[in-house]
Amino acid sequence: MMKEIEFLRKVTEIGGAVYVAGGWVRDRVMERCPHDKDYVICGIDESSFIAVFPDAQKTGNLFPVFILSVDGRSCDVAMARTEKKKGRGYKGFEIDYGPDVTIEEDLFRRDTTINSMAWSLADEELIDPYGGRSDIMAGMIRATSGHFCEDPVRALRAARQAAEFNFTIEDRTIEMMECCRQELMHEPKERILGELKRAMLSDRPSIFFSMLGEAGILVAVIPHLDEIWKREPKDGRNYFSHAMNRLDKTAELGERPEVRFASLVRSIYLLLEDREELPDEIYGALRLPNMWRKCAEFASLHLPDPGIGKEPEVAVDTLTKLQSHPIGIDGCIAITKAEGTIDSYPFLANSELYIEVMKKAREIEIPENLKGSDIGQWIRARQIAAVAKLHISQP
Repeated sequence: MMKEIEFLRKVTEIGGAVYVAGGWVRDRVMERCPHDKDYVICGIDESSFIAVFPDAQKTGNLFPVFILSVDGRSCDVAMARTEKKKGRGYKGFEIDYGPDVTIEEDLFRRDTTINSMAWSLADEELIDPYGGRSDIMAGMIRATSGHFCEDPVRALRAARQAAEFNFTIEDRTIEMMECCRQELMHEPKERILGELKRAMLSDRPSIFFSMLGEAGILVAVIPHLDEIWKREPKDGRNYFSHAMNRLDKTAELGERPEVRFASLVRSIYLLLEDREELPDEIYGALRLPNMWRKCAEFASLHLPDPGIGKEPEVAVDTLTKLQSHPIGIDGCIAITKAEGTIDSYPFLANSELYIEVMKKAREIEIPENLKGSDIGQWIRARQIAAVAKLHISQP
């Protein structure tokens, strides 16, 4: 197993320099637990690297990235590079890499200052030419340079970073995010979804959507939520803030991103008038994973109105659906707690008792004259009657 010190020695012997860059350095500065290391090599060319590390696996078409085992872990090793915008989208770049590209030039092409730092393995010091450390101390997301606008998804990334670290975004960077709007509308949905997924895992996913709203690019992610962002407050009620509060409360109650997203879609559904096709429209716009779509559909279309949540037939029908649905009882509990309606759904809060009552109602012998769907209807009627008795005994 090659140790990092041996990796450094071999690169140094052929005239190169090794740096760790990106998230590992940011997390170290933030005193968080750093994870995977990404290495950047300066001062040598690709052929020299391959000669010393013949077992490294080359990936990437536009520029070389090597997979190399260091300290027993598979790590990315890239040649320092610069980028020039030549066309639309994230593929429209001209890449220059080689021994003459410095670490400062490599960092300059990156998205935000907190990701534009490096750690010199040889000197054991922080390389921070663009003020990433001071921005971390200030809780600020700031674009490293004008290159920020060249990849429109960086606008989403800045909002996601703000959500992940509970930071604010510097005003000039908000303006640069706004400049990404037109090109962002044409980006592959998979890239947009990738940032959305990561934002949904943050402690306060509302920050992601709020920052997109501030920058005027929320329409490129969820157009229906953009409608709510632009809606004027009524009777002192800010509809967007209301939806964001529910989202953050759902996040506090559980870590499942698909449930958090379902809570958001339910809020949108309840706030919009023309809403029957809402889940399908959002699915089409984002190409959601199947589980996310199913959870959003259930929360919007099948989680009953709080006004009828105590009716026995509603309890039976909803619990029957939930027994095999990916959103689960726990997901519905989180959503209804977040919106303050959990007391309207006793079958959720006391689901084990209700399920046991429904199970016992099925154990009675089915009349012989019943066939097909009549059997299911008979069982449902028995279960509804049993739940009604439960409500009487536990008012």
